[in-house]
Amino acid sequence: MPVRATVLALCTVLLAADVPREPERVAAARLRTGPKLARKLEAAGVPHPRALVLRVFKEERVLEIWAAAEPGGAFVHVSDYPVCASSGGPGPKARQGDGQVPEGLYRITTLNPWSQFHLSMQIDYPNAADRARNLGASLKELGGQIFVHGNCVTIGCIPIGDDAIEEVYLAALETRTGGGEIAALLLPARPGTRRWSLLLDAGGLTDVELWRSLSNISKQFDATRRLPTVRSTARGAYLVD
Repeated sequence: MPVRATVLALCTVLLAADVPREPERVAAARLRTGPKLARKLEAAGVPHPRALVLRVFKEERVLEIWAAAEPGGAFVHVSDYPVCASSGGPGPKARQGDGQVPEGLYRITTLNPWSQFHLSMQIDYPNAADRARNLGASLKELGGQIFVHGNCVTIGCIPIGDDAIEEVYLAALETRTGGGEIAALLLPARPGTRRWSLLLDAGGLTDVELWRSLSNISKQFDATRRLPTVRSTARGAYLVD
């Protein structure tokens, strides 16, 4: 082989070695589920999302995925996925081991392609609102490690099954790779339903204050298709700026 061709071949090998390989489960998901997700995103008009919102209604056991074509842009609904197992009941998570699914406005912080539940995405519980509602409790006491994940078992997480998590994970990965962020809005039930009214009638003052603030966020999101900027209150609810 001529010297120049040998050098070019060697450079090609070295460059290929420098490119990190995609984790096996993600690569397999891309082959198996990627085309289906691509069709959904294309149909929604957002082939390459740059922001995502995952909205979860605990009572209805559904996770919605919304995507925006650019940061700060309008979100469009992409798909719904059943939450296939649940634990706890209405009300936010407050302590390690209480089995509660958090309620609040969170961010997806970590994508885990090696999860024991196929693929998973971690939310940033406890956030400032959670800490404000539980003054004096340490981060260890508040618990953590809350994920949206595959499989259909849970103690405080949000499982949606392996097929669904592949779609949501790939959408999140596309968003994160493009420099975008993923928000997660978790509510005890869908505002405006009979179950929502029953919760407000039976809930304690702190829970009801949190729920009303989450309803305000969700309603503004529905009206504007944009996620409002919020801050937490001293009582652990949310104020829309």
